Amino acid sequence: MPSTSLPYTQMAFHMPLKELQPVDTSLPEHMIKGAVVIDKELTTWNRRAVIPSTALHTVFITINRLEQKQADVVKMAAREMNLPEDNTYGLMADAPKRFITNENIDQLGSGFILTLCASPDNYVQRITEILEDGKNIAQMENAVKTLDEFSLDPALIEAFYRCSSLELLFDLVRNDRVSMSYTLLSTCLRALSSILELAVGDVTWKSVPRDVVVSIAALVTGKAKREEVNTLLAALAMIEQLVIGDDTTRDWVLEEVPIETLIRHVEKSDERIALAALSLMNSMIRRCSDNDKRLELIESLEVVPFRNAVHSSLLRDGSARDPKALEQLVEVQRSLISAYDTSPASDSEIQKVLDIESANENSEEDVEIWRTKLAEHRCGRLATVAMVHFAEKSPQDLRMLISENTMRIEGGKWQLIPMWMRCCDITAELFGLLPGRDELDRLISIIFSTDSPFPAVFSCIVHLFHRTWREMQAKGGEMDKVASFVLEQLRHVLKRKEIHDVEEMSADLETFSYKAMQEVRREEQLGKENDQLHSEAVISLKAKLRPKIEELVRINHLNYLKKGDVFRKPMKSKSLAKAAYWFWKLDASEKMLTITACDGEHFVDDGHRDDIRQVWLKDVADVTNNDEIDRKASSSRFASSPSTNMLRGVRVQLKPSNDLKEGEVLMALTPDETQAGIWQESLAYLVGNTEMRSKTNAIVERMLKMELRVRLLNVKLADPEDKPDVPPIPDDLISFISSF
Repeated sequence: MPSTSLPYTQMAFHMPLKELQPVDTSLPEHMIKGAVVIDKELTTWNRRAVIPSTALHTVFITINRLEQKQADVVKMAAREMNLPEDNTYGLMADAPKRFITNENIDQLGSGFILTLCASPDNYVQRITEILEDGKNIAQMENAVKTLDEFSLDPALIEAFYRCSSLELLFDLVRNDRVSMSYTLLSTCLRALSSILELAVGDVTWKSVPRDVVVSIAALVTGKAKREEVNTLLAALAMIEQLVIGDDTTRDWVLEEVPIETLIRHVEKSDERIALAALSLMNSMIRRCSDNDKRLELIESLEVVPFRNAVHSSLLRDGSARDPKALEQLVEVQRSLISAYDTSPASDSEIQKVLDIESANENSEEDVEIWRTKLAEHRCGRLATVAMVHFAEKSPQDLRMLISENTMRIEGGKWQLIPMWMRCCDITAELFGLLPGRDELDRLISIIFSTDSPFPAVFSCIVHLFHRTWREMQAKGGEMDKVASFVLEQLRHVLKRKEIHDVEEMSADLETFSYKAMQEVRREEQLGKENDQLHSEAVISLKAKLRPKIEELVRINHLNYLKKGDVFRKPMKSKSLAKAAYWFWKLDASEKMLTITACDGEHFVDDGHRDDIRQVWLKDVADVTNNDEIDRKASSSRFASSPSTNMLRGVRVQLKPSNDLKEGEVLMALTPDETQAGIWQESLAYLVGNTEMRSKTNAIVERMLKMELRVRLLNVKLADPEDKPDVPPIPDDLISFISSF
């Protein structure tokens, strides 16, 4: 009997499908896979190592980070590469360059590429051999370069301390022959600096011997035979670390490096050197514990060569300001300003100032008050010196100011001594001598452009104060008000653009009037209000207020419709003389529109009209503003008169009736765009179109802004430039901490 079995393909078609489970082929987290390559310089750093011809230069290995240590991985890699296992090897990673140890092997991830190289001990031994031999400068440069590359790797530095000594590098710094090779010396200094900064074990900056400090100092003080950029940069950086790192090395540096010898580096064309020199100056001044020595350092910089060096390099015209250099210059200037003599003025100095005012008739009581205030002034001698400087250097300006002041009406004059004291306060705040926000970063070019910066800026402020007093039409008791405004003007002018010298500052202040500052104030206030209105909290408040404002606007518009308005009727005739009018009014029930014919633009309700039409709003299909009809009506009917304005139309479409299948259209025209908008949008709302229209939305937005601004009147925003006051440390600190 023939077989009746189905073909195989047909049987397979009817067999149930078996769902395959996904298989995770990824390695566990503690298992990582990567590549290892042989270092091309393996035999250079380990001369006993041999690379057989059968060796594989690249292999792939899998590391178990839970069970395998660094030594196990090295042996496995050497075995896979067919290398002799009796040699000592190491594993090196790039970016950053470092040896793999038991401490950092956990940082490896899948896809690593390691280099099988000589061990750290092999590297150190070979570096030591080359440096102790000291014959081949090229080999010495390569050895020190390798040490510099690994100077941030604790594994190699530990091997260096174990197999060699830091004295080896110190000898290189002392060696005059090495100093003739700029590459070798600069690389040695960088490597030494990085090793000391790494601070492996107990080796830190305080481990540097004095004779090494003397050798490094000679590289920056001009005692070295020749100077090279990279060597100078490395030496300046090392000396700064010696100043910061330890009190003993700091004192050695202060003895070996006179601060005035650094001035010549500030005017170097390479701004990196100038920046490094300024940073070293600031560190020397800041870290000096002896006040007399610190004052001596500051006075060494109060010289014309330093000021000229700064101006010719870092503050030269047309060059972009380096923020780091500007920061260092500001710190230098703070140190110079801290040395200003603010001790109480002597009686003779005070009398000299009072004698300037003696030409005017002042009561003895006023003179004694001024004498007391000058004696107690926070700027002390600095204030009196600035006042006398102004009187002696600008006598013509002083006479002009006093002459203009005397011509003012009684009660509108300022008094010279109080005005000068206010100007001194403003100048001192800008210089950081008094509490407040200083402007040294913006004044830095001005300060370095003159040998007497405080009196020079004081003179500019005196002229500005006098001019602002006149433009404000201030009275005698408004000295503080004018001073506050003057300070604000100064800050704005300094912020507006970069000013290079006192003359430019005076010219800019001359053109910036009181009215201009008022305009700036208005713009800033508007900007603050806009920022407030766009803040997250105000946006949330605006969303909550909007429904109430919208309802208020709708009610107001409906009340407007209930009062009624006269509209012009569209006429078939083109003659203006035949223009007809009708009066539209919304019923109090808001369900019916009353339309009454009238004779002119003014409607008088005499109570006896029989031409009144009532339109139920339920019979209105739509209310629109048909621009095409408006233009046609305006052009066809009223364009012949040049005084006729464009008419806006309110188009009311009634629902179809027995008489009119398409529905009747009522059209009202008015030259008042606002009137037409309110009627059109309000009627549209009443017939069921609740979508917010442009006219209503504009009024809602305007009222929302008014409401929000009123609510924000008493809200004070923090000025981002104002620094918060740091509270003093409590007297009883232990009880203060325990309470928390």
